[in-house]
Amino acid sequence: MINLKIIFMDIQRLKTILLGGLVASSIFFSSGCAKEGGIDTSSAAKDFIEAWIKEFHPEATRAGLGIYILEDKPGTGAGLTDDDFFVFVEYTATDLDGNISSTTDERLSQQVGTYAAADYYGADVLIRDRYYSPVGVLEMIDGMRVGGVRKAVIPGWLNVNDDYKTAEEYEKKGSGSNIIYTISMKGKTSDITQWEIDSLGRYVMINMGMAPSDSVFKGYYSKTLKQPTDTATFGADTNFYIHYTGRLLNGHVFDTSIEDTAKVHGIYSASKAYSPMYVSPAEDGYENYTIASDATSTGSTTVKGFAYCLSKLRPFEKVVCAFYSELGYGYSGSGSSIPKFAPLVFEIEVVPEPESD
Repeated sequence: MINLKIIFMDIQRLKTILLGGLVASSIFFSSGCAKEGGIDTSSAAKDFIEAWIKEFHPEATRAGLGIYILEDKPGTGAGLTDDDFFVFVEYTATDLDGNISSTTDERLSQQVGTYAAADYYGADVLIRDRYYSPVGVLEMIDGMRVGGVRKAVIPGWLNVNDDYKTAEEYEKKGSGSNIIYTISMKGKTSDITQWEIDSLGRYVMINMGMAPSDSVFKGYYSKTLKQPTDTATFGADTNFYIHYTGRLLNGHVFDTSIEDTAKVHGIYSASKAYSPMYVSPAEDGYENYTIASDATSTGSTTVKGFAYCLSKLRPFEKVVCAFYSELGYGYSGSGSSIPKFAPLVFEIEVVPEPESD
């Protein structure tokens, strides 16, 4: 279960996760040992970044362990406290030449030609821990308030997920990529699970006509959109077919089995076969339900919330199910289309078996 500061991640995997999934790789210097061939690469890296700052941004303010703040627009909202372990940020990352490597800004992504309709754009969850997020990014947001925008240069040796005490230790332990972040702080919370529950409550009131208290169980809502032809659910020995569409709470469609829906939302792929999906129930529990393109294909399991929704379906029923990320993709999200800690919404309809060609 996801609780404050207790998140089920392998510690080695944590050390590779950076803001928005951006993994740092060395561009200018080795990220291995601090000395190569008798040359102190940590000293060379430091000399380089200091010379770059002096040449292009002499007005920059050095802060913390050695980041350089270029611009700072104070926010008018609440400031961070020690309990705010989760921060909602929008950001753009560039190299020192201004080439964009990652952004949460949809319009900017369109301008630079990296936009994809299937991708999520919007606030990302930054976890305030050096094993989860680059130490330089954490240094950068220190002292910010909600609504604030800050732009800073993070030297490569601070674009890492390590926990040392001094700037000198970071400088000597190798380097990631020098990077410039522009970060806008959109919100914060000490309890990401409660934030999701509250978000779901607002969603179901507006979009499903339900009260927040109408959850089937914690973090899970379901509503019938089309009545079934039979009141009994499918047995563990009964296979059936469905169409489905998956959304985020902001309406972003990230997946569907319906071709027209995929085209409308710009996520159509010619390599995907859009057709009813074959559902195979499991006698040993709903979590082992599988879906496949047809009865002859190898099925794959689904996230728990989707599987639970399948387990309650009745013949030719259509439902909408909404659930928090503990029943979805949790702390990691899924690819570029589902962010971390994202509640999910699925419309699922039981349909007739497709006719054979």
